[in-house]
Amino acid sequence: MKTLTAMALAISLAAISQTSMAQWTNHYPKVEGFSHQLYLEQENLPILSSGPINPAPSPDGTQLAFSHQGWIWVLDLESGVARRLTNSSGIDGRPRWSPDGALLAFVRDSGRDTSLVLKRLSDGVETVIDTPAIELDPEFTPSGKELYYTSARSGRLAIWQRDLATGVDEKLIEGGRLRRAARSMADGAIVYHAMGYPSYALRVREADGQSDRLLLEQGWMAHFDPDVHPTARSMVYTAGDSNSLHLEIMDIDQPSFPRRLTPAGAKPLHPAFSSDGTIIYFVEANSDQQFHLNRINVAGGQPSKVEISRWDYGSAVGKVNLVTTTAKGEPAPARVSVKRLDGHPIANPAGPTFVDNNNGEVYFYSPGSMELTLPEGQYRVVVTRGPFSIPVEDVIKVSGTQTQNLVQSIKTIWQPRQAGYASADHHVHLNASGVTELELSDLLLPMQGEDLDSAAPMAWNQYNRYIDAQRIGQVQTRPDGTAAVLSQEVRSDFHGHVGMIGLKEPFNPWFFGPREPVYSTKDLNNGQAISFAQARGALATYVHPIDGDKDPFVDLSSNPLPYELVIDGVLNEGVGLEIVCQWTSSLGTSEVWYRFLNIGKAMPATSGTDMMANFYRTPAIGTARAYVPTTTNENVFDAVVEQVRKGTGFVTTGPALLFEVSGSAPGSTVKSGIQNWGIELFSVLPVERLEIIVNGKVVETIAGFKGRGSKRYSGTVDLPEGGWIAARAVGGETGWPSMTVFQFAHSSPVWIGKIGSTDPQSAKAAAKDLLRALEYSELKFNEGYSNSIPAGLRKRIDQTRRELDMLAK
Repeated sequence: MKTLTAMALAISLAAISQTSMAQWTNHYPKVEGFSHQLYLEQENLPILSSGPINPAPSPDGTQLAFSHQGWIWVLDLESGVARRLTNSSGIDGRPRWSPDGALLAFVRDSGRDTSLVLKRLSDGVETVIDTPAIELDPEFTPSGKELYYTSARSGRLAIWQRDLATGVDEKLIEGGRLRRAARSMADGAIVYHAMGYPSYALRVREADGQSDRLLLEQGWMAHFDPDVHPTARSMVYTAGDSNSLHLEIMDIDQPSFPRRLTPAGAKPLHPAFSSDGTIIYFVEANSDQQFHLNRINVAGGQPSKVEISRWDYGSAVGKVNLVTTTAKGEPAPARVSVKRLDGHPIANPAGPTFVDNNNGEVYFYSPGSMELTLPEGQYRVVVTRGPFSIPVEDVIKVSGTQTQNLVQSIKTIWQPRQAGYASADHHVHLNASGVTELELSDLLLPMQGEDLDSAAPMAWNQYNRYIDAQRIGQVQTRPDGTAAVLSQEVRSDFHGHVGMIGLKEPFNPWFFGPREPVYSTKDLNNGQAISFAQARGALATYVHPIDGDKDPFVDLSSNPLPYELVIDGVLNEGVGLEIVCQWTSSLGTSEVWYRFLNIGKAMPATSGTDMMANFYRTPAIGTARAYVPTTTNENVFDAVVEQVRKGTGFVTTGPALLFEVSGSAPGSTVKSGIQNWGIELFSVLPVERLEIIVNGKVVETIAGFKGRGSKRYSGTVDLPEGGWIAARAVGGETGWPSMTVFQFAHSSPVWIGKIGSTDPQSAKAAAKDLLRALEYSELKFNEGYSNSIPAGLRKRIDQTRRELDMLAK
């Protein structure tokens, strides 16, 4: 066993320096049409599964190809034996047969890009189709002479055709955000998946190449996964309704009358017609997120399981008993990454599998002990447990049918609970457009594996699909104090998104704005949602607010604030601002926060990873988190929220930043004049610099340190008569144990004299900046509402202007 140094880990886990960019952009080649490529990569790229996915019946009806554990397998339907067909270092998925059964085409995911592989079954020879862009979704034409596929080689994901004899490619279908997943009908028509926000659709392009029409449209449905009947003009697909999915079959010439095949409440995926068109195969995950095969008659009825009697790896298989412990030898939940030395990742056999979309590492969680069944070979095993753990790596050799025992002891450089702190991630989502359905209890093991005390997963709308609506108010706890409360995010894409931490009943409507459907009145705003939350004891906070690293007030048109943020920050006391989030800039957001602090608003600093727990490609829960002082193991969630509301502690993407001024901690007060400040900094990875901030200005910059421990800093500062002082840690290497793209930590402020005090010059300058932002928001509201701003919003704009005008004089 070896404990990795920061440098070794950076190399081992492909860590990258992100000091010039403070938010995530993309891991795979950039695709046009997506402001958030997170959704493109999650919803359209292959996944690593435990259990069969993407079934593809053979043309003769005797076999079923599918993906399992990142390899292509072929199941003999008579014997029930599944034989591993590929053994690559990448993740192989989405197989499709050629009409004569001689070839299998599939997607190969290297971890940073995708390509297509055509494998000749007679001798195993592989032909690769690859460009610098993403390739997906192979599909043979009925003649077998051409291959349809998806590629972003021209910018957006579009459907292409390759002549297999000449290798010549031609773009067939492009438009909207994407066109993908072509399915070839017997008469030459093509059914495909289309997207043009906010609608997701299935369309048909007729064989003449001229007629292209809509078959089905839903508000947000990433997993239609259509397949077409081998001879008839019909198709099967997955349709969505809130959290649940179901299979529907449609007559393409009468698309208004689809027929549901499976009951509500399930989550069937990847339907595929049998070669004779009488059976539909599909997959579904169980409560442990392990996939299994099913079949249902095309006419309907009860689904039945397709049993696999034996897995034939083509090599010997051994077992590894993995135990993870604390430094004291006590069993402890942990994050685990297992990879064959050639790079092939291993899926979780007892729960969901994830991939760190910052560096591409596959990971899952162990409760403290688990058994892995692995084909013979050498494997690298890395375990961590939270941002202050030093990752531990072992290389093991699996041979024959032996069982090995591996115990990995995890050391930490800081123990928050022993130091009197509890942690929270106040913006995550339990279920999103992933392929599994999670219960709130499923979140607790990842939280324990990340040493995270509390979390606020948010129910949210995927346009007109209301995800986790029935779970709002649910609470899950563990004896160690781990606690999660299912809350709500109100998502007006125009006004700005508001998280309501600890809300136990939903605010309605979930979304509104000038571009949204109007079900009753347009006179809706975030102020109503915030008041609703605050009246019920919840902490309302603007989430993922600022995209760019630069001060937004320098150029509001290129880096705008959420349009209603200034209004709610001025008129509603206690509204929070999410300073750290995986998808937005902590630097840009801090500049906005400083303006509110400078006008005397004690705005709570909140933190949230905004990860989706049922996504495959997602950062770990707690990648962005807050630490606040509390020692209770009872009602931890409420205790942490209260401390955040009081403005104590710090927010972070990695380092611990313990700041005090002449003995006063964040959330308290200190006198003006010459004062001593002190910082204790803990970090596994290097930190570039520390900064002391007074009333929004950096008054001192101090060099950081190389990490893997702690360092104390101290100094003096001459404080003005009013305002605040805080500290932040900025930049440095990124890599495990954190999955952040940017090292950052910020203390909450220590106030000068009294909470909410101001420095007159700083307050005046901040009010002028906020007035300019208000004017820009008003301009956008006028554009959005066609110069007819709703009366309630107009009243709030005018009231905000009056208050800021008084401060700006």
